[in-house]
Amino acid sequence: MPTTRYPKLRYRNERDGLVAHDALVMCFYMRHPNERLAPAVMRALDLFRERIHPYRLVWCAGQGQYEPLDDSEWERIRRKTLDPGADTAAFVLMWGDPVRLGGLHVDYRGLDVIPLPWPDREDDVSVLYLRLPTEYLEEQGPERVRALALDVAAELPFNSGYVDFALCASPGEFEKAIHLIRPRYPGVHLAASGAYLHMNTQVEGVHWMNFLGQPVLGALGGVASLRERLALPGISLLEMSGDRVLITLGEQPETGDVEAGQTLPLHRALARLLEPHLAIRTRRIGLMNPEEMRRWERRFLE
Repeated sequence: MPTTRYPKLRYRNERDGLVAHDALVMCFYMRHPNERLAPAVMRALDLFRERIHPYRLVWCAGQGQYEPLDDSEWERIRRKTLDPGADTAAFVLMWGDPVRLGGLHVDYRGLDVIPLPWPDREDDVSVLYLRLPTEYLEEQGPERVRALALDVAAELPFNSGYVDFALCASPGEFEKAIHLIRPRYPGVHLAASGAYLHMNTQVEGVHWMNFLGQPVLGALGGVASLRERLALPGISLLEMSGDRVLITLGEQPETGDVEAGQTLPLHRALARLLEPHLAIRTRRIGLMNPEEMRRWERRFLE
């Protein structure tokens, strides 16, 4: 089956700055400190760098500026991630092109302790956020994307994760950019341009690929229960080691184009099942008010 050509979603602000862009996003949430995660994350990043050809990560965050990412810089990142120092979180920021919002990007935030000691951050978790240009999905096809995501996920002790076609927006621009996808494309994920940490063990919405670990998988009755409750054509379940599962909705990401009569029944079925475990954002995204955000997050439940 040929890969869908996805809509080109772009939004420029009043200064003609590109602040929202379509992309393919892979994201994994892990309620573990960097000390436990670092070796697994570095294995996942090694694999990711090898598999994304012809795209390449060529820049990384240096001392307040972008630095060329060569072998010696990669080794420095590895050492710093494995041993960031006492009471210090690990940060890895890399780009294919740091100027292109929808381009290749890696953002890893490995917390030094979980939960954090501040009340407003007690739900923060370690996050690995991977972004690929939409062209990667269109050129390589969904099967290659799925294989890459599975291999990355296999390395990580995730609580939850996802892969989806997304609209990535800069901080402060969500409420302006969302008109590109609402109401026409409910299947497009509205994503931050980097890691969002405030997730605890909840699930960030319903997606093309949905990775579930503990405690949500246990609360849903395990893989056997999911197979019974999601026995619908087009939904596939893949049991993973470590008491984890991948739920895939269809053969490729779907935008849910309402003008083409797409109703996304698989998304709605999974949303009903996951409803008690879906994240409710308590922090504002840009200038979107809580009611706007709530309506968007519940679009498959209404």
